[in-house]
Amino acid sequence: MKKKNHTKAKDMVAPKKDPFPDYEEVKNSIIIDIRDAEDIEYYGRYENSVHIPFDEYFASKLMMLDKSKNYTIMDLRGVDIYEAERIAKEIGLNAKGLRGGFFYVSEVLNYKPKRVDE
Repeated sequence: MKKKNHTKAKDMVAPKKDPFPDYEEVKNSIIIDIRDAEDIEYYGRYENSVHIPFDEYFASKLMMLDKSKNYTIMDLRGVDIYEAERIAKEIGLNAKGLRGGFFYVSEVLNYKPKRVDE
């Protein structure tokens, strides 16, 4: 007769948190939108976002933000967020990159932006 192998709760490994954001996390934070102005005009913007282009003035513009708030950083596809997140954290912001970018937020999470002309 085989002995049953019972796994104890203390031996189990906790699952890792999904690195992609969830709907509530995106909706309840201030989004630092680093997309180009043309992308914002074409695809729209979120009401809880501030547009700060990822250019040579990026760091100085971030310094004007309230350090007591929670921020998420979003680009179009989630490619440039790593460098932008590093800069934001060096400045002292509580910032997190939105993996997957705008397309993940708008299509997977179904959080739709408003068009600039609306």
